[in-house]
Amino acid sequence: MKKFRESFAAQLSVFVALLATLIFLVVFATNFYYSRKAIKEEAEKSALHELDNTVLRMSNVLNSVEVATRNMMPFIVRHLDTPDSMFVFSRLMLENNPNVLGCSIAFEPDYYQNKGKGKYFSAYSYRDKNEILTEQEGSETYQYQYMDWYQIAKLLDRPYWTDPYIDVADDASEIIVSDQMCTYSVPIYDAKGTFVGIVAVDISQKWLSQLLSNLRPYPNSHTIALGRGGVYLVHPDTSILSKETIFTETLDNDNYPEVQELGKAMTSGKRGMMAMPADQMSNGKDSYVFFTPLKRVGWSVAIVCPESDVFAGYDNLKLVLVCIFIFGILAMMVVCILVIRQRVHPLEKLARTANIIARGNFTEEIEVARGDDEISSLSRAFHDMQHSLVEYIEELKSTTANKERIEGELRIAHDIQMGMIPKIFPTMPEHKDIDAYASLKPAKEVGGDLYDFLFVGKHFYFAVGDVSGKGVPASLIMAVCRNLFRTVAGQGVSPAQIVTSINDTMGENNESGMFITLFVGVVDLTTGHLTFCNAGHNPPVLVEKDGKAHYMDVCPNIPAGLFDGFEFEEQEVESIDGKLLFLYTDGLTEAEDKEKEQYGDDNLIEELNGTVDLAAREVVDAIGKTVLEHANGAEQSDDLTMMAMKIKVKQQ
Repeated sequence: MKKFRESFAAQLSVFVALLATLIFLVVFATNFYYSRKAIKEEAEKSALHELDNTVLRMSNVLNSVEVATRNMMPFIVRHLDTPDSMFVFSRLMLENNPNVLGCSIAFEPDYYQNKGKGKYFSAYSYRDKNEILTEQEGSETYQYQYMDWYQIAKLLDRPYWTDPYIDVADDASEIIVSDQMCTYSVPIYDAKGTFVGIVAVDISQKWLSQLLSNLRPYPNSHTIALGRGGVYLVHPDTSILSKETIFTETLDNDNYPEVQELGKAMTSGKRGMMAMPADQMSNGKDSYVFFTPLKRVGWSVAIVCPESDVFAGYDNLKLVLVCIFIFGILAMMVVCILVIRQRVHPLEKLARTANIIARGNFTEEIEVARGDDEISSLSRAFHDMQHSLVEYIEELKSTTANKERIEGELRIAHDIQMGMIPKIFPTMPEHKDIDAYASLKPAKEVGGDLYDFLFVGKHFYFAVGDVSGKGVPASLIMAVCRNLFRTVAGQGVSPAQIVTSINDTMGENNESGMFITLFVGVVDLTTGHLTFCNAGHNPPVLVEKDGKAHYMDVCPNIPAGLFDGFEFEEQEVESIDGKLLFLYTDGLTEAEDKEKEQYGDDNLIEELNGTVDLAAREVVDAIGKTVLEHANGAEQSDDLTMMAMKIKVKQQ
């Protein structure tokens, strides 16, 4: 103990070892906790992603049946007076759709009585090995109108997917997965809208079982699928398919609360993950169940993964790290004692170095102690002080050069941004019926305002927007929104759809929280009809034919990019023929003079009164001049964009 107290190296080594042990324990515990949490989250994300992809493939199969049925319906209605043609249509359904097992076009009893078809008439085609057979299905022994596939679609008055059921012959001795099938039923209405029958299309559930069997993210995982009410559609135990539900074991036993909760979540169409204890799982292991709905038909699919499989790699890594940690601490103590004893003696070199620095002799070469300990670091610090002034001067030169380079790049960025917006006026020489002009003046080298327009046939699309913030970030958002506007508007869609597309694209991964106010409109050049959608933007000014200017009554909605999925309201103006439409950003009305007084809304209306007979460029130039006069030399604080247009409808 005496030697230990007298040994600085030993004391420091033990202290470092104890402190390192404490730190490593905290780090390892934290790392293990968050690693386990991350693995769990990644497992959930991966499993749900695989489920989503599988559900998408399932939806595609179901959708193909729905589309084929819808496409066939007009032909059925058109040939209702020729019942024999129904056999042709039902057969065509099977010939054109390999996933379809059978198709029945069944009519209300006595519908074809006057055509000699009897009380029950159902044109039924089905697959028999490699052949397609057709027969008249309805009879006194098979009154199809009482079957679920007929009754439910009729009562609901809409298309309906039945839950999978077992289609077994009377002499079948056992049920197998391939016997499962489900039916898509669609009501038939005649030309007067009267219900006359049902088109029922059968598909096998074998593809569903095969598709889900490929979902094995872990060696011992398996899949299940539930129908409406929780009935098993897919399960490792095929004997319970279409017979038992997920709630069967809980009916007379209250010891399965997690199973009940899982069943309720899946049958209610929820998506997520639940932990299931070993005593409530058929595999007898603690497991995680990842589930997602197939909303089209009200089913739900899930992957059951044992917890030991999910964390297998994590548990192995934890054991390895603990062993490495124990060995590392012991090795560190030995190394610390040896190194510290060797590196604590060069204090004299440090003293000589300090004297040289104290005399102000910064040009002399300073001897630097070797090593990486604190004393060596301190001596190197004194040595670095000798060259700090020279390096500072060099850095200042470099900084000045970099500043000039950045300014040059910003000038180039400004030219690129200005090159993205239209600058040629009139817009198109062949369009004599529209006079439009716009200007954009950013507050900095680059800005977040935008304007754009394009012709799509006889329609003139235009947009004015203002991105939140200024500078480079806003200019990037401006460029994205301008390209989105051109891409979507070029498809000839409505302004609300354009704004929705921009909003959904920006809101999907908007970690910066930036948004854009937008006013998007389209004018029918043949009528002057204006359709527009305002997304939190300043209301435009409309100058009537008598010269009276007023703000348009617009629904503000919300700016684009705040969150996706918002439904934007669209508005209309019957005609702007012969009128002047003036659009702008808030950099106009909020322009300030040196006393911080704003240009204002009322001043804009006053300046626009009586401008209906002026050209669009004259209006923009005149308003821009009044803004400069109001600012009276004050620095521009925000981007400023203006657009004016006049439509002259040609007389037919």
